[in-house]
Amino acid sequence: MAFGLLHPKLREVLDELGYREPTAIQSAAIPAVLSGDHVLIVAPTGSGKTETAILPLFSRMLDERIKQCTQLLYITPLRALNRDLLRRISAIAERIGLSVGVRHSDTTEAARKQLYKSPPHVLITTPESLQILLLNRSLRSSLRCIRAVVVDEVHELVENKRGVQLALGLERLVELAGEFQRIGLSATVGNPELVASFLGGSNRRVRVINATSFKAYEIDVVAPSPSEDDYADADKYDVTPETLARIRYIADVIKRTKGSVLIFTNTRDGAEFLAAKLRALIGDTVEVHHSSLSRDHRLSVEERLKSGALRAVIATSSLELGIDIGHIDLVIQYNSPRQVIRIVQRVGRSGHKLGAVSRGLIVASDLEDLLESEVIAERATKGELERDLEYHRAALDVLLHQIVGMALEAKLDGRSLALEDVMRIIKRAHPYSDVTPEDLGLVLNFAARHKLLDGLRPRRGALKYYFDNVSTIPDEKSYKAVDQTTGKIVGELDREFVYTTEPGTKIILSGRAWIISKVEGGSVLLYPVSDSSGALPGWLGEEIPVPREVADEVCRRRAEALRAALRGEYSGEFVDTEGLSESNIPGPGTIRVHLFGRYAVVHACIGTKGNEALGMYLSRHLSAYLGPIGYRSDAYRVLLIHREPIQQKYIAEAFTKDQAYIYKTLINAVKASRMFRYRFLQVSQRVGLLSRDAEEVPSKLVDVYSEDLPGVEALNEIFTEKLDVKSLLELIEGIRSGKYRLEMERLPGPTSLDKPLLEEALRVDFTYKGLSQEAVKDIVRRRILSRETTLLCLNCGWIFRGRASLLPERPTCAKCGMPTLAVIKGNLERALEVWKKFKARRRLSKDEAKLMDELRQSASIVIEHGRLGILVQLAHGVGPKTAIRVLNKVLAGDDIWGAIIEAERQYAATRAFWD
Repeated sequence: MAFGLLHPKLREVLDELGYREPTAIQSAAIPAVLSGDHVLIVAPTGSGKTETAILPLFSRMLDERIKQCTQLLYITPLRALNRDLLRRISAIAERIGLSVGVRHSDTTEAARKQLYKSPPHVLITTPESLQILLLNRSLRSSLRCIRAVVVDEVHELVENKRGVQLALGLERLVELAGEFQRIGLSATVGNPELVASFLGGSNRRVRVINATSFKAYEIDVVAPSPSEDDYADADKYDVTPETLARIRYIADVIKRTKGSVLIFTNTRDGAEFLAAKLRALIGDTVEVHHSSLSRDHRLSVEERLKSGALRAVIATSSLELGIDIGHIDLVIQYNSPRQVIRIVQRVGRSGHKLGAVSRGLIVASDLEDLLESEVIAERATKGELERDLEYHRAALDVLLHQIVGMALEAKLDGRSLALEDVMRIIKRAHPYSDVTPEDLGLVLNFAARHKLLDGLRPRRGALKYYFDNVSTIPDEKSYKAVDQTTGKIVGELDREFVYTTEPGTKIILSGRAWIISKVEGGSVLLYPVSDSSGALPGWLGEEIPVPREVADEVCRRRAEALRAALRGEYSGEFVDTEGLSESNIPGPGTIRVHLFGRYAVVHACIGTKGNEALGMYLSRHLSAYLGPIGYRSDAYRVLLIHREPIQQKYIAEAFTKDQAYIYKTLINAVKASRMFRYRFLQVSQRVGLLSRDAEEVPSKLVDVYSEDLPGVEALNEIFTEKLDVKSLLELIEGIRSGKYRLEMERLPGPTSLDKPLLEEALRVDFTYKGLSQEAVKDIVRRRILSRETTLLCLNCGWIFRGRASLLPERPTCAKCGMPTLAVIKGNLERALEVWKKFKARRRLSKDEAKLMDELRQSASIVIEHGRLGILVQLAHGVGPKTAIRVLNKVLAGDDIWGAIIEAERQYAATRAFWD
């Protein structure tokens, strides 16, 4: 038995704490860890991975006698995990004479000083804090004792730059402590070989011990149909009957389940929406947990869920990791999880006991969502996980930071650092195994020009740059979305969406259409519109991409279902065959292009990132012939949008091009996108070119550094995270070689398969009730009438302050009786100062004369139109000149509130406006 291999003293403690029998993964992996091998332990949540690594390492420390220094480093990606780990590890460690310490960003200054004064035997830390520890003079001598490093939740690190930074940080630790044993703890992954290589580095063999086969999953997929009650009550709950059917189904499942239910959604706003509707049905025993909520709220939810005080918690990826939340009876996924690995990790939170079955339920919406969910559920139960990972190779921004760290370490130790040393260290890290001298030269040249390094010696700004950029995590700032007509918060938009969307853009948020007017501090100001055509879906957080292999299988099943429906052999609730025939249904082996009106839909089942690459490529290629071409894409199709019909020959030509042309076209397309500017901003912040609180990046800076480190790495990031270029190239090569048939047809209108993206582009949104034009008019009327108004009499200087609703039809000055009242929307003191100067016949500056002219124009409007003239001028962005145009429309018979809305809409579409 595995426990029998451990030190006798440790066995006594385990018996005392109730560890009777090892789990399957402990039996398999403890002997391997005891042998001193590098080991990757892959097992589902709840299988005892932490103890699998810790127990044999503690045993070896006892065998070799405990030393007064840090011998074991435990690295975990989340601070939330540290609290749970500390309880479990300390309970064992203290009984065998080992001390345990924690160092992360929330550690108090007093605790840090104690840590440096008396280093613990076991140190729990994060990847970022490791970067700080490596340059701490007090701890460096203690870190030389490190004999083992455990990397927890390593699967969370391998796909991002935190992991890249950690890989280099561990190689720097090798330079300090010598070679040490590496233990990785991972949830179920599809490519354990790559994760093992990442953990071990370029030239170390890592044993993979995979216990995921011991975990049983039961995952059902349902697509509830609306009942008569759902149709009757849809308006009451402000949803469609179909949505209400799904929510009521979930509510019934929660009621029937004896224990706690964990519900996952793919977005934070989706979680908030679902929670609000479920509370309306089953009360306040439902809570929300996601990363935008405060730490205290999340902790409270975790504890209440663990204690059984909550029946259900709705979460995003925030509860996918191994945070201890107690026993979960059932996991519900609302809509397709989009990836096999997602549903495995999420459903794995249920049956959190040895040998227990993890039970999951996916509640799907439409045909593609249903088929996608079924494919993913089947693959999950068979253990067929995605193998492709977003692996950042030779990330240049991280490399710059780490080389500066090496230079600072060398200075701290009083030694020199040679170029050969740098190359040797970085090539040991697996993400940099293929790094070239040219890559290194680009980084060192940038460091020299920006006064970070002199050769390989740190310059004055190096230390500040290093500590300012310890974190590679992008700023996840979110913005409050504020309705300017009411001042109410209507949702949140994340930084990436805000940054990559122009003011004047129409979006959908909380089921309604809005125009973005401007960003002001931490808020995005929105103006409601009734016309939702062309609106972008407002989103918060990254959309989970559907991989190509899932999309391909869904495509095959969808074709079978539609053909069966056309033959009258299938009558499923969600099957819509409008505009389809046996001959025009796309499948895995056929790429169909449907053209209608000014739109073209390319049906290609190459997944979310593959079709994003296809859409970007086609848009750029066609724009060279036809002028600007817009596009939208999803996992199954690409929509092309032009001002007039697109000719088939240009689309056909795009599928004949070679790889060199495709790459060049994609690069040019990416560099022309706002996404490139956003990624450029992030990379520039990491390399110290821009401050961490910078909100914008000057265009000139992008031009200057487009071919330099920031531009090159921004391009690398997008190609790694956003685009599946491999699938795009295989698709086009498949068409060229005859593996795929390319069929093109001009149709009188869209088919049911064309509509999903077309409806998104036109935003025919059926999920929530829209906002009527009359409702918008009413909101604007109430907003303007309730607005605090300031008037200045240009005859005597009298000032009026009060609500617009209090004004008479023909306002006059209460002091002199004249109607010469100017509307003041800006600085009253400034206006009064200029007016006094004008009355005293003193010379006005150019700006003062302009302001005085505006005041006189405003007053003349009030003289002619009275209260109506004031109300129009109180509208957003409506100055005296625009007010005259609006009033002319009103005199010609237009409704005043409709005319004001149109003026505000035009202003919002051309520039930011303010109160």
